[in-house]
Amino acid sequence: MRTPGFRQIAAAIGFVVLLPTFAAAWPDIGGPESRRMARAKDLIADEQWGRAIEELRAAAADAKEPNKAEALFWLAHSLNQENDFAAAVESIRKLEREHASSPWVKPARSLMIELAQKLRRDDVLWWTATPGRPPAVPAVAPPAATPRRGMRRPTPAPPVDTPTPFPAPPDAPAPPTPGGRAPTPIAPPAAWFVETWSPDTDQRILALGSLIHTDADKVIPMLRKIALEENNPGAARRAVFVLTQSGKPEAMWTVVEVARRGPEPVRVAAVRGIGSFGGPEVSKALLQVYSTANALVKKQVVTTLGERAEAPALLRIAQSEADRALRSSAIVTLGRCGGRDELFSLYVKADRESKRPIINGLFMARGEDELIRIAEREKDSQLRAEVHTRLRLLGTPKTRAYLAKVTP
Repeated sequence: MRTPGFRQIAAAIGFVVLLPTFAAAWPDIGGPESRRMARAKDLIADEQWGRAIEELRAAAADAKEPNKAEALFWLAHSLNQENDFAAAVESIRKLEREHASSPWVKPARSLMIELAQKLRRDDVLWWTATPGRPPAVPAVAPPAATPRRGMRRPTPAPPVDTPTPFPAPPDAPAPPTPGGRAPTPIAPPAAWFVETWSPDTDQRILALGSLIHTDADKVIPMLRKIALEENNPGAARRAVFVLTQSGKPEAMWTVVEVARRGPEPVRVAAVRGIGSFGGPEVSKALLQVYSTANALVKKQVVTTLGERAEAPALLRIAQSEADRALRSSAIVTLGRCGGRDELFSLYVKADRESKRPIINGLFMARGEDELIRIAEREKDSQLRAEVHTRLRLLGTPKTRAYLAKVTP
């Protein structure tokens, strides 16, 4: 499975402002737009980063510019695209210092998380994910990121503070302090964040989405806690997304737990997420969820099994489900994933009402041979007429030949 990048996670969480194609159409939340800002957004939309940077720097320095905060955000975004990460960080810091109440501060801080990821500043990501925790073990500063071939080498970052030690896992006890005093909370890395900033849940999830690939044993319990939070279903769904995108087996069983006992609105999203994992355990996990689920979640389990073409699991549901609507859904879905033999075996033992969805499932599976065999054996004239109707819709040479033989 391909490791998801920051943009994939950010887009799912909702920070679409990080996508340059939205630049020209971004809502005017700061006031009337100057000609310079309009030109800059056009240049961003065309990915002409160097020219956009010139316009945005001029706008940010102009005392008469009505949207200086917005200019600083797009300047940081454009500098990031040009791999001038140090200048991008400084632009965001200036936005925080001079326009602390601006609505552009929140997306700018999310962009700061992307910059920390690119510079491999895991200490910054950990502080964002677990703000205010006492220090644990000292961290070693990672080497600078090596640019990919064809990319301009990033401008060296400005001098920064010593990396903050990694925080302890979320449930670990705080280390003892001299004299029994309470531990001093971690201060945010001074070159990155202002001390007054407290990351919100979405920003924590962004940081955890980067850290899960290197520190899964610490990150997964933190995402689990967010995903099981009753009062914030939106954040819970986004935490589930990050877990599913990691592709890690231990993350899958966390998502299974959410699907079984998480907040009601999140369970359906968790079932969809289970389907994105690979391996033979997925079918077993989905059936496990199905066994204790309500009707809405069961319906999603059937849909997910169909998307994965899990015919044996769908057959088990079709054979055991007491609810007629759910059983019919499983039967039709079984047809969509090509379970012709399974459907025909069901038809032989089915009652009259159950035969109709089986006929429809075989039609979805283009099971011409099975439908012809049913038409030849079925004594109920209405059911036989329904089979003939579907054979006409299939219109294959075999079905046309059969219908020509039996139709007066």
